[in-house]
Amino acid sequence: MFKVVFITSLVVLITGCEMDHMDASSDSDKTFSSNGERIYFTGLDSSGKPIRYSGGGMHGQMHQGRCVDCHGESREGGNRMYPKFWVIAPSLTKHALFDDHQRSDHGDHKAYTRETLKAVISNGINPDGELLDESMPRWSMQDGDMDDLISFLSLE
Repeated sequence: MFKVVFITSLVVLITGCEMDHMDASSDSDKTFSSNGERIYFTGLDSSGKPIRYSGGGMHGQMHQGRCVDCHGESREGGNRMYPKFWVIAPSLTKHALFDDHQRSDHGDHKAYTRETLKAVISNGINPDGELLDESMPRWSMQDGDMDDLISFLSLE
């Protein structure tokens, strides 16, 4: 039993060290061009309070619950979700979200609109009405903050 616990702990430690973990303090001196960009990088609403979310699994718990932690600084995605390493965060670029999804990392479903993007962010439902994996948190934010985040994601 000790051997199993030791090996499991070692694997968690090693894989955790290799994950792309950003320190929230690294964003404290950053200047943001919009509230949507600030939400993406910090997970804070327009009043500076953390935006509530559910889900996100262990990966979300290990990080500060920010879009950037999974989808990356340039919104290109590609990060594997701990402990479900087979789940990879998709790209959130304008092209990946709003263009043809037949050959993107988002899967074979309709392209997003502003309304379906709201549904995936708040309820984890893609444009075809299918639930996303629980690795994607379900965010609870005010309408203004949601609109600002979607406007940021709509930029190239």
